[in-house]
Order: sequence, then C-alpha cells, then structure tokens
Amino acid sequence: MKLFDAHCHLQDPRIVGKAPQLISSAVASGVSFFAVNGVSEKDWNLVKEMGVRYPSVVPCFGIHPWYVAERSPQWFETLKSLFETTPTAAVGEIGLDKGSKGKEIDFSDQVGVFRQQLELAKELKKPASVHCVRAFGDLLEITKSVGPFPCGVILHSYLGSAEMVPEFAKLGAYFSLSGFLMSMSEKKAKKMLKAVPSDRILLETDSPDALPKVESGCLYFVEGDPSLQEEGDSAQDLDSVSKDKSNASSNDSVKLQKGTLNHPANIHTVLGYVARLLDMKNEELAELSYRNAVRLFSYEGSKLLLERGDGGDVSGQHSKPFNNTSSNSPDLHIYVKGHPFQLHQDVLAKRSARVSLLVERNEIDKLSWILQDLETDPETFELVARFCYGDEIKFSSDNIVAVLCMAYHLMMGEEHSSDNLLGKASEFLETRVFPCWNETVNALRSGVKSLDKLDDVELVDLFFDSLIETASKDPRLLGEPIKNREETYDDYRPNPRRRLFVINWKSEDLITLPLRLYEPLMFRAMKSRSIPVEYIVTSVCKYAKKWVFDATEENREAVEAVERLLPHQRGLISCEFLFESLKHSIWLEASSECRDGIEIRIGKQLDMAKPTDLKILTRGYGEKAECFEDVELVKTVVRRFYSNYTDEDSDVFPYFVKVAKLLEDFLLLAASEASLKLEAFLSLAELTVTVSKGVLSCSDGIYRAIDVFLESHRYLTETEKMEACKVLDCKKLSQEGCEQAARNQRLPLRVVVQVLFASQLQIRETVTKEIKGMEEKVVDEEEEEIGVLSDEDEMEEMSNKLLGLEIENHECVVHRWKKAKTKKKISVWREVKRKFGCLTSPSSSVDACTCDVNMKNKKKKIHHHYK
Repeated sequence: MKLFDAHCHLQDPRIVGKAPQLISSAVASGVSFFAVNGVSEKDWNLVKEMGVRYPSVVPCFGIHPWYVAERSPQWFETLKSLFETTPTAAVGEIGLDKGSKGKEIDFSDQVGVFRQQLELAKELKKPASVHCVRAFGDLLEITKSVGPFPCGVILHSYLGSAEMVPEFAKLGAYFSLSGFLMSMSEKKAKKMLKAVPSDRILLETDSPDALPKVESGCLYFVEGDPSLQEEGDSAQDLDSVSKDKSNASSNDSVKLQKGTLNHPANIHTVLGYVARLLDMKNEELAELSYRNAVRLFSYEGSKLLLERGDGGDVSGQHSKPFNNTSSNSPDLHIYVKGHPFQLHQDVLAKRSARVSLLVERNEIDKLSWILQDLETDPETFELVARFCYGDEIKFSSDNIVAVLCMAYHLMMGEEHSSDNLLGKASEFLETRVFPCWNETVNALRSGVKSLDKLDDVELVDLFFDSLIETASKDPRLLGEPIKNREETYDDYRPNPRRRLFVINWKSEDLITLPLRLYEPLMFRAMKSRSIPVEYIVTSVCKYAKKWVFDATEENREAVEAVERLLPHQRGLISCEFLFESLKHSIWLEASSECRDGIEIRIGKQLDMAKPTDLKILTRGYGEKAECFEDVELVKTVVRRFYSNYTDEDSDVFPYFVKVAKLLEDFLLLAASEASLKLEAFLSLAELTVTVSKGVLSCSDGIYRAIDVFLESHRYLTETEKMEACKVLDCKKLSQEGCEQAARNQRLPLRVVVQVLFASQLQIRETVTKEIKGMEEKVVDEEEEEIGVLSDEDEMEEMSNKLLGLEIENHECVVHRWKKAKTKKKISVWREVKRKFGCLTSPSSSVDACTCDVNMKNKKKKIHHHYK
C-alpha cells in the first residue's frame, strides 16, 4: 500500500530534531509523500530546506491564523517570492479560527490574511491547505466569493457537518481526515464521511498533533517524547516499534498523557478507522486516497510530476489510472489546463471518430486545441480517457453534462463504436438524472461551462422540459407562494406520502442556476401555463433577493431580468419587494424600461402598501446612507398610481382613501426620524395634503405628523416651526384635534390662535344650524297648533346648548348668567346676539373674555378659562 500524508508539520520544534528518523520509519511503513505545512514566516525557510533535502517532502508555505498578529509588514511579498523560487511548493497552512486560541486573534485580521493567501493560491494554480475551527460558515462564504478552485482546496482535519460537505465540494474542496476524527461521535463521523465524494477523500496525521485515540499498542511513538511514561522504566526507542499488535506488547504499558506527540506513521491508524466507517477495505481506501492526493499535488513544477515514471501511468499523476493494454510507449502527449497526459492515440481513435479523423489527417496535435476550446477540466478528460482504455467510469450529476458534451464533440457515438460513451451517458441522464429534481438541477448547474461550448441546444431543452414537468406535478419545488394578494387561492398540498415519509426532504433551488439559464427556464415555465404563477413569482423573488438585494457584487443584468420575469397582475407581488426592486434598479443604473416597468407595477397596487414600504424609497445610497434623503421617488409612485385612473372610473374612491391614509401614516413615520430635514418634511406634507384634498374630511393626520416632527426636532427656531406648520389647515381639524392643538405647547403661539379662531367659527356654524333648525321647528309647531315654547323656556334651552358647546370645545371665556328666579320673558334673538357678541368680540383674548355685560341687577358673573 502507498499512502500520502496530506498534512503534517515535520518542521515543528518539538520533532524537527528527529525528522530524519521519523521520515525514514514512516516511508518504511508505506508513506510515500508528506505535505509539510509552514505556519509563519519563522519556519518557511526550514520547510523549504526540508523540501530540498527529502524527495518525499512537498513543501507548503502560509500563515496560520494563530500567527497572523506576528506577521511582518512585507509578509505577502516574502510569500510570493518563496513560490517563485520554490515551484514544488503548495499553499498552507492558512485559515480561520474562532476556537479558544483563535479568539485571541482579531477575526477581521484573520479574514484579510486568509483571503489574500487564498486568492494567491488560485492565481498560482496550486492547492491550499485550510485550517478551520468553529468558522465553517465564514469559510464557506469566503470560498464562494473567491472560488471555485479547480486546483483544489484541502480542508485539513475536517470536522464540519455532513450538510456542508456538498457546498464545499462544489467549490473544489478535498476533505482530509486525521486522528481528530476520533473525537467526533462515531455516528456523526460516519454520516459526514458518507457525504464526502470518493474522489475528494484524503488522509493525514497533522503530526506532531492529532494523536489517534486508540490503544497505545497500535501506535507509533516519537523517541524521547517527554510526555510518555512506562511502568518502571522510561520510554526508549519507541519510534521503531512495529504497529502490529502482536509485536507491540512492550507498548501496552505505556501511559499516554495529554500532548503526546504523533508519529507520521500513525496514518495507518487513521486509514483503518476511516475504512471501517466507510465499509471499505484498507487497501481500497489507501489506493483511493493516494490517487486523490497525487492528482491534487500534481500542479506545474510539482515533485510528483518531476518524479513520475511508473509504467502504465498514462497521466503521469497516478500509479495505475488506466488499464493500458498497449505494449508501446505513449505517443500522445497533451496538457489539459496544465495537467499532462500521456496517451496512446490508437486507443482514443477506437472510441472517438474525431480523434480517428485527426490521426488519418496527421493532425493529432489539434486535439489539444479542441480540448482547450471546450474548456475541458482535467477530471472530465481523465474519465473519458479511462473509458477509452476500458475502465468502468462512475457517472454522477456533477460530471454527466461535462462527459456528455465531450463525448458529443469527440464524436463518441454508436455509429463509430458499439456501446460507446455517448450512449451510456445519455442513458444515465434519462434514467438516473431526469427522474429526480435535485439531480437534474445539480447536473444543469455543474455543467454550465460545458453547455456554453455546445452548439446544439437540444440538451438544454431536455433539462428545461424535465424541470418544468416535475414542477408542474409539485409546484412547491419552486418555494412557498408569497401571500400578499387580496384574492385568495388554494394552496398546493403535497402528496400525503411525501409529507409522511420525507419530512426533512429539501429540494435544490433553481436560483442557484446562472442567469442565462434561469431566465429562459422561467419564461418557458410561464409560457407552459402548467405551473401556477404564484410559485413562479416566489422563485423570481428569491432569485432577486440572492443575486440583487443580498449580492456582494453589482448585478444590473439580474435586476433587469427580474423585472422582465415579473407579472403585471395586481397584488401578486409584495409591495415591499417591488419597492426594493425599484430602489436597486436605480442604484445599479438599470435601463429606463426596467425602472418604468417596476414603477407601473407599484402604481397598480400602491393602496396595498404599508408606510414601511414607502420608507424603502426614501433610503439614500450606500451602506451608511440615512433614510429620507430622497422623497422624489415617493412623488413618482403616487403619480403612477393616479395615472391608472380616469374621471370615468366610478369605484376607485376607496383606493384614493387608502392612499391618502397611507401617506398620512408615512408622514407620521418620517416625522419621527431625527434625520428628516425640514425641506423634506414640507415636501412630503404638501404631497399628503394634495392627495387628501377632497378625500379625507379632516386634517388630524397632518397635525399629528407636525406634532411628532416638532417633538423630534426640538432644535428648530420659532420661524422654522411656523414653516413646518404652514401646511396645517386649522379649519379642517376635528373637535378633538382642536382641543389637543389648543393645549399643545410645542406649536407656535400664532398657530394656537389660528386654531382657536377656527374653533370659534365651528361653534358659530354649529349654533347657526341649531337656530335655523329651531326656527323651522317652531314654525311647524305653530302650523300644527301644538303649542309654542315660552320665551323663557326657549332662552334656557339655547343657553344650555351654547354652554355645552363652549365647555366641550374649551373655547374662549364666556359669561354665564345665573338662572333668574323671577319669570321674565327675554327675546330669543336678543339672547343669541348676546352670545355671538361675546364669542366674536375683538377684545377677546387667549386667557379670558373681557366682554363686560352691564346688567342693572348686577348679577354675579362666572368665567370659563382655557384649559
């Protein structure tokens, strides 16, 4: 068995003095290569020297997150120069750490250093070994933004969840397993391992750390390790003890303390543990992990390329990748994205009509150009080459499209050779991929680059038809509909069997597809009319949220495509989403057609919006922008709303009322913001007054907004307060509004006087109506000869009504006469004239009425003051 230790630290000060013996004993046990990772500038030169001294050592340079704070100002230039002088080196150890020790290092600093090194690895087309502790969410986000990584990323000592494995694998990650795996529960570890693709499994020791938790008799030990103790004697030359239990009886008495050093030969223990959890033979897993590691570390300049030479190694990267039946040496040498392949052209020609034609024309050198035009990746080409050499290849949703496209271009059909690759791949697509939604979405997403180079679009059509047919049967695959409509519709209910047996079932989302596939797919879905439009809208809204609203990069094409996909039906789309779309279309400088289309949709359902929706339109631009910086958009959508109606529309008044109240509520919301400037407040208030004219009977909403604005802007001068109040129509205040305004100390005195005068006019109008009604009543009673009220009773009734109005409205001071004890007839008109004279006297003031009534009998007067 050959083994590859994908991650270790033989330069560690604890074992560097014993490195020659450790490497020698590990190589003797079957370990062919060691990826030795530097952790800081202090040990980079030592790692470089080990790479020069030992053929089996693959040097790696990087800054570990624990040593980020110790880096020098010129660390990055030093790192780049090391890779220039050491082409055999890979990148590592780099990463993120939120563990107990990582918390001591500023995390934002960790992220900056990690991102720089990760981008460098991608630029140099080298794999990078990544350390991650309690930061897998951050790691996934960063790798998504920098990746994908065709040259690979090693998640060393991976202990993440099984659910995150597919996400990392899509980006090109490999999963390296060490003795730390034994600290995880066996059930959880097994679940995680089952999720790792077989071509992404690596083994490592992380020596001198990560000692496997097994019986000491099964382990190799480092000679002179001070943490080891034997009963009755000290540990001596334990490095050379055999790993076999039958020969390890002398080790059974060894007591392992915390911090016992890990020997690189203990990779055998890791191999056995992982193989048991995967139900594999040790030999099978050893060959698999070794082949994966060799492929990963076979970058340009690597030792694994310089030292290849195994017979039958067609690619120069693996011990026996193909069953090479030809005794002749390879006569076809090609590179696929920097990866060399040595092949026999006659073997390829038997399966590929195009290669056969190139051989006949003596133009076989054009094959490299064909593969380059197809942007073929090395993994897919290796699968195709293996098939040509007679090996069984494993199809999956990740590689089926790429294999199909290559088989199509290389003309590997049945007409050239029976049981050929094109037929096998097509059968797998129809029988294993299309029947399953998740597999279909994943295959389409994974094969995007291959489909770009495929002239025949029938394959794309097949994918679209399959997805639409599946979604027609189960629309919930597109997501739960957004309930924002005034109309109700029947929710789709899934098959009872699915709800019963597939509780945790989760579908692949179409929004993961690139825009050039997603948009035509959605258009075709709408055209088919087999999927309820509510579910299509749900998918489009999710797409906009991911690629427009929450996107880290500007995506003008996405917001324009979203607008094209959105239907025009009223109430089908949430107002909040439409407002967000409009705002982003402006930020991203989308086309005028896009902006107009969104504004039209908003205008159709503005009466369904909430004040918080309108707030989106007033938000400024940039991350630190404050709200209510821009109110012009509010005016624009209001104009769009009114443009939908004409004078002939008879049933639109309720919509006008809702919009008027919406603007009043929004003005109140805006007024509470300290960032709202006076000019913006007046602009919004004037718009609100205009919209409410002839629709709302009172202006109490405007008054409340002014009151809140003055409360949140106490620094305003008296002149500015008067400016803010100029939009208030005191005549339209209700009795309750007048009562509150008269007592409001925040209002300017002039406004309070206007409120009082308006209230007096209201009382006059009320009294006039009462008198007119009373006269009509008297006339009617005289005509019917029912009887006439005495002047005394008439005066008393009118006085009580006037007094009630005065007390209820808390108006100016009025005089109230005590009820005369003697029955004396007084003219009704004279009494009313006296009342009006008191209410309208020019000498009336805010504090009290100064009108004196001279009475001969000098009856006592009672004054009612403002409250």
